[in-house]
Amino acid sequence: MLRDPWQRAKRCLTPLLAACVLACAPETPPRPDGPAGPSNAAAATASYAPGAAAVLTYAGDRGTFADSKDAAAIPEASRGMVRVTLLDGPAPPPGTVWVGNFRTPGEDGSIALGTVPRDAFEELALGQGLSSKFELPEGLQPPEQVVTKHGDVIVYKTSWCGVCKKVESYLKKKGVPYQAKDIEKDPQAAAELKAKAAESGVRTGSVPIIDVKGELLVGFDRARLEQLL
Repeated sequence: MLRDPWQRAKRCLTPLLAACVLACAPETPPRPDGPAGPSNAAAATASYAPGAAAVLTYAGDRGTFADSKDAAAIPEASRGMVRVTLLDGPAPPPGTVWVGNFRTPGEDGSIALGTVPRDAFEELALGQGLSSKFELPEGLQPPEQVVTKHGDVIVYKTSWCGVCKKVESYLKKKGVPYQAKDIEKDPQAAAELKAKAAESGVRTGSVPIIDVKGELLVGFDRARLEQLL
């Protein structure tokens, strides 16, 4: 039995003080790799199953982009690279987007998804050989002589063509000198293109058409353009 009142009070207060210290101590965050770690970390690969809840973004006519929830609605020319925004699925790594080749589904119809940088998707998707429909006007008189200097790059374009703008942006980034000729506003440029196309056996029903060292490339086929450059 404690006769000293201070000793008796000290003995009663000790458990209470210990409880307060534990209650006020800073919370220790859970280990990221432990059971309480995050479960929604960005994935590096994924897949799209037919009918899955997703928004499919693809390159459309005249350099525009369109969205669809139905894979069957994607035009054949645009199926090579499609952005897939999964509404109920894993997120891609930061700064990237899911993309898939809808021309090569798996046996079960699913599409394997990889990633590309978010800001590069449009240029890459337009680089699948897509172009914008355009017909040269009738009655053009080709110039008597069409001269293409070795090393020259000429982009035959229109002002509204989104794919043409992507080609010019690509050439600027690569530091490639080029000429841009609007075949709607410049009849001489349209006649020049007609003469070159007739000589090369190239159809002129779309833009851009890029003259690289005398060889005509229809559309923005990035891989082929890099080879020619």
